[in-house]
Amino acid sequence: MQKSRNILVLAYAISPTRGSEYSVAWNYVAHMSKYCHLTVLYGTSGEHMGDCEEMEKFVANGGLKNVDFVFVKPDRKTNLLNWCNKHGFLGYTFYWAYHLWHKLAYKKASSLTKTRKFDLVHFVGPISYREPGFLWKLNLPYMWGPIGGGNQTNAILQKHTSMGVRIKFSFRNIANWVQIRFKFSLREALKNTDLLLTATTENQRLFERLLSVKSIYLPENAIATEIMLDKKKFDNPERYHILIVGSLIPRKAVHIALEAMAKMNSLDRVHLDVVGDGPLSSTLQQYAMENGLSAHITWHGQVSRNKVLELFKMAHVHLVTSLSEGNPTTIWEAMSCGVPTISFDHCGMHDIICRQCGVKIPIHDYEQCVGDLAMELERLIGDSQRLEALAEGVVRCAQNYTWNLREKVLLEYHDMVIDNFEKRI
Repeated sequence: MQKSRNILVLAYAISPTRGSEYSVAWNYVAHMSKYCHLTVLYGTSGEHMGDCEEMEKFVANGGLKNVDFVFVKPDRKTNLLNWCNKHGFLGYTFYWAYHLWHKLAYKKASSLTKTRKFDLVHFVGPISYREPGFLWKLNLPYMWGPIGGGNQTNAILQKHTSMGVRIKFSFRNIANWVQIRFKFSLREALKNTDLLLTATTENQRLFERLLSVKSIYLPENAIATEIMLDKKKFDNPERYHILIVGSLIPRKAVHIALEAMAKMNSLDRVHLDVVGDGPLSSTLQQYAMENGLSAHITWHGQVSRNKVLELFKMAHVHLVTSLSEGNPTTIWEAMSCGVPTISFDHCGMHDIICRQCGVKIPIHDYEQCVGDLAMELERLIGDSQRLEALAEGVVRCAQNYTWNLREKVLLEYHDMVIDNFEKRI
């Protein structure tokens, strides 16, 4: 049996109850703590940098065996830089504050290495490549990732977003093009990374093509719960339940789902459950009302993770319409409940969804995307046998994405990191 290792983990955002980046870090820590002793540096368990109340309460109540959670508190300068973002304007100031936070994390890590022996360092999250941090300077075996964010935000799907949003995404794409090619700190970090993991095959190709850096493709999260399927929901349902989960922000592009619903001939046979809240909430609800969709939609707002899982269990179809993603946590939640996903054919969805477990819609032009989405929904609700077969396919595919498998893979990667480090030095 492999000996237990001491791992220094950098996970800016972590929480046992939240989704997205928080759950990426949480699942890694919770599962790898069965084999290793982890010292976890984190900066938030709440909405904003420095919000640590949830994790501090969790630790006070017993925490996790084999895990030391170390809160890296933002200093006055870091909090000052993040003030605008925290109060809802000039959100980009967060990245300046986040950069300073990484300096504080490096200072804390350097201090810890004087009293503790670490076998390797793993920068787990957030998954964006843009801020490589500084822990690669510790002269220890270093693993980074899975990382993503190198992909461009699809311009075709932005057609009905506001001019301000399109400008924002254009700026993001330009900045992305420059950063991945010319950012010095990124190149330095990659030079000192002994094993790089990339969250999508698109990012894997980008890093190899643009920076000549080889990586291993590994989605940033996996299925952490029991895999199940309630087949009774296919017994002559009065309505088919479609589920969307995510913040109501421009990047999630929920308006595309509403436009597709407005084109459906069988609208009376579907019901859309929308989980999440955000700045576009009133705009989307207004569109639904003006286009006769309101009676076919339930706007749940923010709900608990348990409620989300309840909605997945009763759902027939999971919908992802995002302009850009890594691998959304909702993919794993859907798979754990045997729910097929319909998505546009890009980002992490391109890698995870196959013909056995969902539908990928090609992206040629905006009207085609909306029309194809409406058509695929019509096909599925018109063929309950195919829909049930897809659900059974989800259960089969889900076996490839469990955390039980991921644990074994990561333990092998720990060996590789150490071997690569010894060759590098």
